[in-house]
Amino acid sequence: MASRIGRQSKMALVERCGEMWARNTKNIKKVPAHREGGQGVYVLYDGSTPVYVGKGNIQARLRKANDKSKRRGNSWDYFSWYILKNRHLVHDVEVLLLRILPPYLRYMTRQAGNFKGKPFSTDQKPIHSTPIYIERTR
Repeated sequence: MASRIGRQSKMALVERCGEMWARNTKNIKKVPAHREGGQGVYVLYDGSTPVYVGKGNIQARLRKANDKSKRRGNSWDYFSWYILKNRHLVHDVEVLLLRILPPYLRYMTRQAGNFKGKPFSTDQKPIHSTPIYIERTR
């Protein structure tokens, strides 16, 4: 059992995180600073709806969005933050979140992002683009 736990921790993506923290100065100060390894990905929420996905020095970005941001200033009341074990994955994790969330849910993030390098992609064939019909019951 111990070896299985060891393998899980080696394969873990997230090192530290905080989810759905209330927006206030005390909570923002509790997020690890840059010198404490506070580089990662964060999400701003309006209630439970994600409205912005960002990356970088999380505490500094949150402070800036809390104090000075004209565009984001009054549009969020909760935040989540994620520090990744592998710092080289921060960009691609941000892009993945941006591509998963529909644009109307992340309306303050103006980009979709691009993965680093050229990931292998299998494009859908046009003849296979019709989904299976779902019967809905009332």
